[in-house]
Amino acid sequence: MPHILRIDNDPNVVEQNHLGWTGGTVGLVGNRIEHISDTLLNQAGMAAKAGTSIPSPFARLYLFDAAFRLVMNDLRPAQPTMYHVLVSHCLDLLELLFQAGGSPDLTYRVWNRADRLGALNQKAPLPNAPNRRHPHRVLAKALELDMRHDLANLQTFTLIYYKGALLGGTSPLTLVFTSPNWEQERQNKFLDPPKSSTGRTLFQQEYVPLENRDRSFVTYLSRLFEQYKNLLPENSGLTKFLDKLFRDNPYPLPVDAGKTLNDFNPISTNIEGFSTLQVVTGLPLYSVRADDVLREVESNSDFVMLPTVGYYKEETNKNGVKTNVRPPLALASRMDVRGRYVKNTDWDSRTVIPSSLLNDLGAGGLLADRRLPGVDNVQYPFVSTDDFLEDFLIRMPFKINSERFFTGTLNRADCDFLLPVRKEYFNFFTLDDLRTNLTLDIGDQRVTAVLKVPVRGQGIRFVEFRKTYELNEPEKVLDLPVGMGFFPFYRMTLPDQQALNQYTVLLADGTTSQATQANFYRFPDVVNRHALTSGKPQPRSPKVGERPASYYYKVNGAFDLVEIQLANNDIPYRGVVVPEFTIVSTRGYEEFTFAIDFGTSNTHVAYLVRDQGGSKPDPEPLTVTEDDLQMVLLNKPYSGPGISKDYDRYSVRSSFGSFEQLEPLVRREFVPPLIGRNARLGTPFAFPLRTTIYEREGLTQGGDYLFSKLNLGFNIDLEQVTVGDNNRYVSTLKWLFENKPNDTLNDLRVRAFFETLLLLIRHKVIQNKGDVALTKIVWLAPSSMTRRTRNRLTAEWNKAMQEVFGTTSYFQDEPILESLAPYFYLQRQGVLPTANAVNVDIGGGTSDLMFFAQGQRRYFNTSFRFAANDIWGGGLDETGAPSGRMDNGFVSNFLTYRSNNPSSQKTGADQTLDAFLDPKRRMSPEDVVSLLFKYDDHFQFTKAIQNQQPALLIVLYLHYASIIYHLVQLIEAQEKQEAGVPLDLPRFLTFTGRGSQYLNLLGTRGDLVDYTKRLFAAYTTKQVPANFQILLTDNPKETTANGAVLYQTATDRDQYRGNQTTAYWGNEPTHPVTFTYNETTVDAAGSENDFHDSVVRNVRDFLEKTLKNSSVSAFLGDFGIRRTQDYYNFLVGSDETVTRSSVLHDSYMLAKLPIERDTDARLSETFFFLPLKNALYELSKYIAKNQS
Repeated sequence: MPHILRIDNDPNVVEQNHLGWTGGTVGLVGNRIEHISDTLLNQAGMAAKAGTSIPSPFARLYLFDAAFRLVMNDLRPAQPTMYHVLVSHCLDLLELLFQAGGSPDLTYRVWNRADRLGALNQKAPLPNAPNRRHPHRVLAKALELDMRHDLANLQTFTLIYYKGALLGGTSPLTLVFTSPNWEQERQNKFLDPPKSSTGRTLFQQEYVPLENRDRSFVTYLSRLFEQYKNLLPENSGLTKFLDKLFRDNPYPLPVDAGKTLNDFNPISTNIEGFSTLQVVTGLPLYSVRADDVLREVESNSDFVMLPTVGYYKEETNKNGVKTNVRPPLALASRMDVRGRYVKNTDWDSRTVIPSSLLNDLGAGGLLADRRLPGVDNVQYPFVSTDDFLEDFLIRMPFKINSERFFTGTLNRADCDFLLPVRKEYFNFFTLDDLRTNLTLDIGDQRVTAVLKVPVRGQGIRFVEFRKTYELNEPEKVLDLPVGMGFFPFYRMTLPDQQALNQYTVLLADGTTSQATQANFYRFPDVVNRHALTSGKPQPRSPKVGERPASYYYKVNGAFDLVEIQLANNDIPYRGVVVPEFTIVSTRGYEEFTFAIDFGTSNTHVAYLVRDQGGSKPDPEPLTVTEDDLQMVLLNKPYSGPGISKDYDRYSVRSSFGSFEQLEPLVRREFVPPLIGRNARLGTPFAFPLRTTIYEREGLTQGGDYLFSKLNLGFNIDLEQVTVGDNNRYVSTLKWLFENKPNDTLNDLRVRAFFETLLLLIRHKVIQNKGDVALTKIVWLAPSSMTRRTRNRLTAEWNKAMQEVFGTTSYFQDEPILESLAPYFYLQRQGVLPTANAVNVDIGGGTSDLMFFAQGQRRYFNTSFRFAANDIWGGGLDETGAPSGRMDNGFVSNFLTYRSNNPSSQKTGADQTLDAFLDPKRRMSPEDVVSLLFKYDDHFQFTKAIQNQQPALLIVLYLHYASIIYHLVQLIEAQEKQEAGVPLDLPRFLTFTGRGSQYLNLLGTRGDLVDYTKRLFAAYTTKQVPANFQILLTDNPKETTANGAVLYQTATDRDQYRGNQTTAYWGNEPTHPVTFTYNETTVDAAGSENDFHDSVVRNVRDFLEKTLKNSSVSAFLGDFGIRRTQDYYNFLVGSDETVTRSSVLHDSYMLAKLPIERDTDARLSETFFFLPLKNALYELSKYIAKNQS
């Protein structure tokens, strides 16, 4: 039986009377199309590929149109068909565009009919087929044929890409359509499928009716249909579908009555000429307003964080415009917390927060740009575990000082890990919040950090961020050999004192990569990464062997935290250091007065706090104790057994863990933790301190170099040989401008020394309830210092004051005379204020003499550059400056003694001496002798003189005798000047200054009085007062500064302001000169040849009256000094004429070279001691070499 080949099963069509092909003009008429069997029913899973074999480039558009036609009659199918899935995909794409049309995840490309077809039609025939149309032209023709009827007016359509994968495009029939290859392309690109704002995964093989979608989206689709229905084909499937849903739907859709399309934003494509996403001209597609999304989440989510500070609100984009970020949600992957998440959706405990959503807030990522996890394209800020807790731990080589730094451990338990909390936490919360909410559990195998973040949900108080660091996993824990020191360690909070919050922070880096960097932040500045420092400073010292490199950060302003950053094997590591500074929140009231005795060899700082009760306390040396620590290290001070001195806590090796190299570095380059001579302190650092700086080789002009290239040389007397060290000590800072006038770095050296002293003073005041504005600082100088040198030093004082205090108003420019100041302290030590007294302040470079004739109210002073360094130094070089030679007789004698009496075991002092003797160190003999005296119990320096070479003591006796001789001539000259008004010898002769300590080698106090009386008798006919006394203070260097403090605070000081500064020029009394102090020029004196000869003859007379005097010689003989005639002959010459080849004459010619360098300079000191300055050095060499 014949059968008709047909696709329908219409029973009304009989199979008779048909033969072959039957022509027709109207196709299937009536309802025959409804009798065509649909082979895709119940094949929902094939929706993506449906229609791909239809021979039309636009078949996909018609397929979606047909799907809407079919689904409208079965809105709630028992079994969804492929068409239901296609409709659902179309609605998914519309919903995705509504939610995220402006998201960077979605991009657009416009297909322009005229441009594209025109380009295809321009193709010329192929070379191998010149008579045939180019295939592209054939394609253009096919497209033109297809674009008739419903697509006739289509001029453009837009392709839609999701994360670079083609997702679909616009359609004049159904608004949008999806690509049949979407799923395959998504998988090829390893993309997660997009999700709706309620967390539903889009474009799945399921049917989601419109009524089950987001209410805002349904409202939008309703308003879009109402306004633009006329731009859709009247009989299109979508038109009928929406018409039925919104006008003839037995299941009313949730639509917000008050909303219009004006409540949504047209989607921008960012394509020139096609800025708005349009289906056809005049029919744009819209997306939800970002503010609406933000407002809805902020209002309804249970996971909105409850910050206690609002720094995060200051977030700005790269153009500096505030992002107006909302309070973020607090979310953790797989957190098992019930609560409303977004819209009407609860949090899904299976939700994982991918790293792709966590733009790095610490590297410029914006919180406002974030999109919520578990839902797609809901742009709302959130923070998660990785934002607040670090991925890795940084382990320090020591226990962290939990008393001074926040570690997060319970009850400040020991911890050697940097705080694994990211600095971004402080955009939202305070340090007190962190104390309350952070738990750091440190075990043997792992460290667990739990951070509770408060949220506002009902029944939900906190979201927990938790990380566990397995200590046996090397990639989780980085051992970082780094140390830090902070100077100072307080913080001023008063607004008008913020300029005083200035810090220097040491970072000692023992890593091999030297890649560690520190960034300093105030909490409000973290959000926009505005660090107080920029970049990493140059190393002060490079890393050599086990010795760490040192970096010094200058932080000009108060800071709250330090972020340590480094990379290891391309893995970034970070840790936070949070100092708990001493807070100074109230204005001080104590009034401090400081005096700085800036000496040649040593500098002393004394201070006094004004006593309101009327008592008269003595000045005190500047100290730093545990009660007012100024420099604090990150490592924990030792607190175990066996400690008897405070300093031991900060210096024992166990305090530094495995990073022992930090301790000597701090001593060399930074500031010691404790300063003071108190036995309980036990620190090797105390005022008076050596006047020296520690300087990096290659220092150049320019920049703030304190600590970064040079610093006060606290450690000089503890220094030991260090391989590869690129630093050196520079001493005699007081006279650098004179001794090395062409060295352009002198100002930097002097200023660095001054700044350090002033910093110690400032910190002392602030931490001891002092009022900085009431502080007074004075300094001392000898009257023999030239005005030029004094002015240059004053200029450096003022620069240092400006740098440290921001003003010079607390500083007294005009120095107090070194000869005047001690008297005010000595009155408290037994000097009667009614008796004549002379104080001789012997320093390293100058001696200052002050005569107090109290009965006549006459006060005069003089100063000369003849002091302790002329005993212990290396003589003069060819320019008349200190030579630094190490062949001084005292040094040579000691080295011989040391060689003959070797120590059985070398101590640290021995290593320091070896370092001083190393020529590469360029230390001076004065430095060596100072060290030998400091550790005299160990080195037996004085014993080496007294036992091995007592004859060397003649140098000391002559030095002292020359001062007494000059004093006598000065008194007699003053008597003549006052027209014969008698001026008696002093009843009290006092000695101050560090240089005067050599007097202790001349015998007992009684011996010294006896010797002085014999000298007076040899030099003058004046009578020595019967109750003549010599006073030596226990700490002679301190007396001058102490006296300066008392002078500055004395109510009767005005009577001493008129004291006369004078000079007896050193000539023989029988050959007077008419020089005037501070008026006669050097040039004028230089032309007086008779004067210079007279000075040398006067010194010869001094030596004759001393070394040839039987009484004096007998006294010296009692101390093992014999053959004094030999020393006279060595110095003067055997013919006693003081020839121009004598030691005295040579010394004189050398010593006056610096004076004659500036011929216009005014005379300010005697010439008497010039023949002795180099001669005593030569005499010491002579004795050490030729006598035993």
